[in-house]
Amino acid sequence: MNNDQLKEELDKLKEEKHSLLKLVNHDIRSPFNRIFALLQLLELDGGDFSENQQEYIDNMYLSISSGLEMIRNLKDMRELDAGNIQVDKNEIDLKDIINKAIRSFSKQVELKKLIINTENNHDSTAIYSDEYYLQRVIENVLSNSVKFSNENTMINIRLRVSGDELKIEIQDFASGINTNEEHMLFQKFKKLSGIPTGGEGALGLGLYNTWYLLEKLGGSIHLKRTGEPGSTFVIKVPAR
Repeated sequence: MNNDQLKEELDKLKEEKHSLLKLVNHDIRSPFNRIFALLQLLELDGGDFSENQQEYIDNMYLSISSGLEMIRNLKDMRELDAGNIQVDKNEIDLKDIINKAIRSFSKQVELKKLIINTENNHDSTAIYSDEYYLQRVIENVLSNSVKFSNENTMINIRLRVSGDELKIEIQDFASGINTNEEHMLFQKFKKLSGIPTGGEGALGLGLYNTWYLLEKLGGSIHLKRTGEPGSTFVIKVPAR
């Protein structure tokens, strides 16, 4: 096989990969959404569920939410790998973005009986950035905290303004990240040894996507070792 044939074959494989990811994003997401909606109707119907039945329903919620999050991460990866990320920066309120990210996990937080604390050391949290991608960054990190936290534990989200830089610290009290696995944190499809506490799935894409989305936004992320149980991730973004 000569170079031209090899290039043609590689181009075909790339096209097949992107077509498959597009199929996952559009066609496979729909059944998840329908099942989620049916579960909500089932609960609204006011059925008298036994303790075991309610536990099954709760586990279905967690599994479906996890599946939808994996599909969103596959979509983001497809856009990143294809170079299709178009950053549209506007003035936004970072506090509002954090609150939207928290609301997107309201069901999982409720089922796991988690407490999310938010702290802010500054009156103004205006920032010039891309609202959608910045929210995806926060959601990806928060998703890990929710996924690996045990019931009745806490997640702290601290917003700090320092000069022209804003920091978002997301701290959980889960099992934490082994030091010998830390080098894999932001690699594609690298799943660590931690096990989600509600049976949720994981692809090993959330932090990979986060790293590259923040690069597009002029920001960064790192794991902060605090000596306490769990993990603390620090997201840095420029205010302007």
